[in-house]
This record gives sequence, C-alpha cells and structure tokens, in this order.
Amino acid sequence: MIALGLGVGFLGLIGVRVKQAVAKKETLAAERAVAETKPKVKEPQKTVRPAPTTWISRVDLTGTLKPWRDADVGFETQGRLVRIGVSVGDKVSEGQVLAFLDNSRAVAQVGQAESGVRAAEANLALAQDTLKRTEALAAQKAIPEAQAEQARQQVALMKAQLEGAHASTKLAKTGAGLSTAVAPFAGIVTRAPTGIGSIVNPGVPLIHIEDTSRFRLSATVGEEDVPLIAQGATVKIVYREHSVDGKVIAIVPSLDQATRRAPVEIEVPNDGRLLGWGFVRARILGASEMPAVRLPALARRAGSQDEVVKVVTAGDKKIAKIAKVSFAVDEDGSLVVQRGVSVEDVVLLSPNVELKDGDPVEVAQ
Repeated sequence: MIALGLGVGFLGLIGVRVKQAVAKKETLAAERAVAETKPKVKEPQKTVRPAPTTWISRVDLTGTLKPWRDADVGFETQGRLVRIGVSVGDKVSEGQVLAFLDNSRAVAQVGQAESGVRAAEANLALAQDTLKRTEALAAQKAIPEAQAEQARQQVALMKAQLEGAHASTKLAKTGAGLSTAVAPFAGIVTRAPTGIGSIVNPGVPLIHIEDTSRFRLSATVGEEDVPLIAQGATVKIVYREHSVDGKVIAIVPSLDQATRRAPVEIEVPNDGRLLGWGFVRARILGASEMPAVRLPALARRAGSQDEVVKVVTAGDKKIAKIAKVSFAVDEDGSLVVQRGVSVEDVVLLSPNVELKDGDPVEVAQ
C-alpha cells in the first residue's frame, strides 16, 4: 500500500510539471504573436555627402619580376658532349661558345666535301680545254660540229658538278658548326651540366641563360582600371622595402574572357638590388590630377566590392538605390571615387546588407 501511494504521488507531481511547461509555452507564443503584430521601428540611418577632391589615379598590383629575356640553349644535332665552357653564375656575351660536341666526323665530312670541290674544278678545267681544241678543229672542218656540241655539253655538266660540290661543302661546314652551342644574347648562366661524355639529342635544353640587365613585370588589371593606365606611365616598384621606378611599356586593349582582366607589361630597371623572379608590389601612377569625390570607408556596402547605397526621394518618402562605383582606397582608408556618385548624392553609412533597390529608408536628421 505504501508503494502504491508513493507511485500515485510521483505521477501527480509529473502531471503538475507538464501543465506548468505547457502553460509557459502558450504564454511565450502569445507574446511573440503580439510582438509580430506591432509595427517594427527602424532606427534612422546615418548618411554622408561625397566630398569633392582631386586625385592622381593609381592602380595597385602585385607580380613577379621576370628576366628581360631568358632562353634554353641546346644543340641542333646529336652528338657526344666533349666540353662545357661555362658554369652556373657565369656572365656570358652574345655569341660566346658555351659547349662543344665531338665534331671529328663533321670535320672529316668537310674535308671530303672540299676534296670533291677540287676534283670538280679539275674536271671542269679539262672539259673547257677539250672544248677549246674541239671548237678550233670544228672551225677548220676537221671534225663534225656534233663533236664540238658534245664538248660544250660536257663543260656544262662539269659546271653543274662543281656547283653541287660547293653546296655539299657548305652543308658539311654548316653541320660542323652545329657542334657548338652559343649564347643568343648577353646574360647570366642559371643552369648548366657539370659532366661531359653523354650523348645529347637535338633540341634538348642544356644551358639556361637569363638577361637580368632589366626586368619585366607581367600583370593584369581590372576592366575599370584600364582607362586609368597609359603607355609610358610611371610605376613605383617595391621589393623588400626597396623602391625603383619602372614604366608601362604595353597594355593590351582586350580582356581575358575568363577573368575579365587586361594584361599589362612593365619594364623595370635593375639597380643591382633586385632579384629575378622576386615578388614585388607595384603602383601605376596617372600623369595628372583628376576630379573625384571622397567617401568614408563605412559607405561601402558590406559583402560587396564596388557598391554603395544612395538615398533618393520618391514622392514623399526616401528609398534606397544601389550604385556601382569605381574607386581607390586612399592611405587613410577612405574611398576616392571616380565614377558612380557625385557631390549631389546622399550615401548611407554602414548600409544594411539586406537592403534592396526601392526599400524605404529612414534617414537620421
């Protein structure tokens, strides 16, 4: 009986707890419903007017300094490598011989071809002498004219054979010249073999040369920055806190279909403190000041790279209008805007990311 009484009491306690929880849930639901029926009070939003300013256009970018020229040097023919004339780090001049192949066979072929030339010259001299005597006899009617014509044809044949011998000699000498690898321009050797005796194949890169007398910076800029860049414009290059001035040598007036960016080529002088393939920061400067407007950094719409929210009047209310702008970030963090807003506009500060075109806006006075 005692156990039965305890069980009934425990169940009664659970029932009371459940009723209290249900009652509390119903109360919260009622309060939520009342809150949703009340009009939401929007806090007035702060605004700013763009301030007029002047600005020298600049486009910031990053990239890698490439040698002005670089080339892989090899041989045009197959052969055994017998001598290497340079090592990594050596400075070379244009036309300097870098390596040699065994050319003993090529030299023998040149000698054979030159012998063929001498033989052809002797045969031609003999044929010309024969023609001279034959024409004299034919003029005296001592021999038929046909023999004189045959002698003339023999001279023509010997001349053709001599021309062929000269061509063979030229070809042999060209082949002998292919046994050397020469530098196509002045530069520094950055890769070279250390051993000899191996058989190299034609076209296989053997020695790498880089011309670091100046550098090339290849980069891309956004579509909106292309009008701000002119050929010959000054470029401030910074490498490990060291600065030099370069210049724009080319800007391609065509956008990459995938990235919507235009290629830019920049020439960078080497003052001895730059390294090839070093990572640099660059700033392309405009030639003169241009009018612009300035906005605080808070004017940029959160989650967007190039949007602000303007406030426009529609009847008796003010609404939001999203505007795309072209701007640069100044050193103090403010936005220097070239296109998209003017001094007559009113722009929201810290606009709500959920604002859409046409949404009503409450502006702080």
